[in-house]
Amino acid sequence: MKKVVFTVLVLGLFAACQSVEKTEKPENLIPEDKMIEVLTDLAKLDASRSYNETSFSKRDVKIKKLIYAKYGIDSTQFAKSSNYYAEDFNVNQRLYDSVRVRLERDKARVDALIKKEDSLKNAKKQAIIKKSEKLSKKENN
Repeated sequence: MKKVVFTVLVLGLFAACQSVEKTEKPENLIPEDKMIEVLTDLAKLDASRSYNETSFSKRDVKIKKLIYAKYGIDSTQFAKSSNYYAEDFNVNQRLYDSVRVRLERDKARVDALIKKEDSLKNAKKQAIIKKSEKLSKKENN
């Protein structure tokens, strides 16, 4: 039993003493502000894809490629930059906090537009109802 415990401790010590190699900073590292924009668009893509999967599969559109083209990057550059930023918890947290804030801001904007559109529809309905009530009163008189 002592040998097993000793062996486990020694193996644990070796595992703990291994050097952790950091990812080198890519030459074409995507700047943080641009990375936030890319991540925001990718989050919107994932949300829309999960909302209507069949629409995406029917059209067979490679939207990620379009997003990469929009920002002048490729998938390799994105992957390397993403891995580089992921190694530093604070930087990664800052990136994703910024993405979350942007998504929340965009959602609030969309919600306000939907509310305004609903108000206009309701106002039109009320106007039609009032007009039809006036017409029926005239017909009854």
